[in-house]
Amino acid sequence: MPNPLPTTLGLLLFEGCMPAGLFAVADLVAAANLRAGRELLRLRWLSLDGRPVACAHGLALPAEAALAEQPCDALLLPGLWVISEPGLRAALQTLAPLVRALRDLPARCQLWSYCAGVPLLAASGRLDGQPATATWWMAGPLQALFPKVQWRFDAPLVSAARCVTAAGASGYLPLMLAQLARRMEPAALREVQEVLMLPLPRVRHAAFASVELLALQQPWLRELLLTAQQTPATALTLEAAAAALARSPRTLCRHVQAATGLPAARWLRLVKLRQAGEQLMRGGQPVKTIAEQLGFSSEGALHRMFKQATGMTPQAYRRAYAERAAA
Repeated sequence: MPNPLPTTLGLLLFEGCMPAGLFAVADLVAAANLRAGRELLRLRWLSLDGRPVACAHGLALPAEAALAEQPCDALLLPGLWVISEPGLRAALQTLAPLVRALRDLPARCQLWSYCAGVPLLAASGRLDGQPATATWWMAGPLQALFPKVQWRFDAPLVSAARCVTAAGASGYLPLMLAQLARRMEPAALREVQEVLMLPLPRVRHAAFASVELLALQQPWLRELLLTAQQTPATALTLEAAAAALARSPRTLCRHVQAATGLPAARWLRLVKLRQAGEQLMRGGQPVKTIAEQLGFSSEGALHRMFKQATGMTPQAYRRAYAERAAA
């Protein structure tokens, strides 16, 4: 089955906006696309008229295109620097042309926002009759200004039919994680979070260091890893791997050895064993079930190869590393 087309996500710059969240989203999307091995989200930097924008704190940023000229599947509005009710009302008045442009966007375009960007969506009328949230201190003004919105200030994230809203200056994070969770496998998304958000990744066995996708520099090697992950262990031969990359087995062996320091067959085997290790860490599935799911010839074959690679039986690995992951 062909992969679905990527979602085109516009990152909207406007006067006084706080772009830090947009930069963080861009990094998160880049990592997610890399981990998935394909474009899940395609980013476009937009402004109302396509010209550079004076953002918060005197920072000027360029845009790729004008909002009306770049069709998007979804549009992300960052927060803006307001700290009082009068400041909020003044910002809505200043940004009235942007509010009108948001109102005129096609109904199919989803609108995502967080913190003080949410009032712009409310002012456009796009939140009327829908549940939404925003930063807590704006509850009184927003309820008074926009009574048609079903405000839920007790919720950090609210997903409606065409709008997604989040509370807090870092609301872009739960918003984007929820969107990526609809497009990625849980284990893959967890890896992205570990690389970008945690001070230290989960403890893993050193044997799998050479098959961490986000640490691989060469695009062809990342493609090979993703191909190996999707291929049953018994079918993962050098010939099959080489054919997937349109190379000869001899060339593939030479390139893998040069890039990883390991023989190609051993490196491919480690890819499958790392998948087994992940499943061992995550839950209580029997080793036999894991072997069947990953395409090993038998439970015994997985047991033997796993111990040879790590020095531990699958059961011992589960006890050691599942406990560390939960600690």
